Amino acid sequence: MKRIAIRLAALLLWGLPAAAQTADGPVMGSTGSQPADAPAAALPPPADRTDQPDAAGQPPPTDDHRIVEVLSIGDALSGALGAGLARVSEPGGNYDVSIRVNEESGLARPEVYDWAATLPKILDGNAYDAIVVMLGANDRQTIRDGGNRYDFGTPEWTAAYAKQVNLLLDQLAASNARVIWVAPPPMRDPDYDAAMQTVAGAQKAEVEKRGMIFLDLRKELASSGGPYMESAADGAASIVKLRGGDGISFFKAGDNLMAGKVLAALDAAERADQTPQGGKTSLFDAPEAAKTDLEAKSNAVPLFGQSVMDSAPYMVRPEGVTANAILLAAAGLGPDAALKTLRDIAPTGSGAEKLFKLGSPEAAPAGRADDFTAPPP
Repeated sequence: MKRIAIRLAALLLWGLPAAAQTADGPVMGSTGSQPADAPAAALPPPADRTDQPDAAGQPPPTDDHRIVEVLSIGDALSGALGAGLARVSEPGGNYDVSIRVNEESGLARPEVYDWAATLPKILDGNAYDAIVVMLGANDRQTIRDGGNRYDFGTPEWTAAYAKQVNLLLDQLAASNARVIWVAPPPMRDPDYDAAMQTVAGAQKAEVEKRGMIFLDLRKELASSGGPYMESAADGAASIVKLRGGDGISFFKAGDNLMAGKVLAALDAAERADQTPQGGKTSLFDAPEAAKTDLEAKSNAVPLFGQSVMDSAPYMVRPEGVTANAILLAAAGLGPDAALKTLRDIAPTGSGAEKLFKLGSPEAAPAGRADDFTAPPP
């Protein structure tokens, strides 16, 4: 049974009071009412995940049972996302989700709540594999920089806001955890939505400078009729509410939709880490030649090995690479690294180069079973 540690630090510091999310109501104090004529869109299918249960309800086997410790931090909308992360990740048992939320917090008012100063205290004695950040819904306001005050959206505001973003990024980088920073979602009010896009742009610039993941779910949370999607059709063709009647908050279905996209991004990043990148990825220390667009396409390189024709096995071995080289190249390597090795050692102009780099195998000898140039009998 997966452990889920959900620790909520919800402090009401300023602004309107916020109600905790329940099964029947969204976060941020929304009544959850929905106009009868509210547009409905098709709910995107859940992201492909490897930790979902099978048809019998049993989780798939895994090579190990290491629990990925995830910390979700931010404002009230982050609390909704964190709750979704806990629910969506539960079936596989591979994640332990902790949530730290200050509902009215942001980055524009560190004198009210300072995430850069608070995060080290949260991390003290706790190690997390990934930290998910969602902030900005409360940042449409004047910002102070020293003795100066800058109006929202001005160049001076953007520069001062970038400083606050980087103070938090410094602490996130020091944690050695993978960081996924989620942009503020679309808002129903056009002016508020425009402000959130300004906030997201300022965040994205600084986050990506650090090589961290910035995840903007605007497309996933928009409908074909506009940038804001309040409800959607689920797999059973029922209409489910994603967003609250205030045009800001989320219901459970919306939480889960966001969470599925975040976990998919986390899974993709984990898989990318397991794929050799750069350095010596083969048993030969020769750099891979520059690839053309055709060469870079993964489906352009065919499989090779033993095949059967007319009940008689034969080995496809391109001229230019010996059997010993193939065995050596594959020893202890995954498929991608082994293929890279074969590309590295393929002599220029050889059949091996044509096969492994260009995906163009040598023509079969005339009369062989796989020689399709001969006319049918």
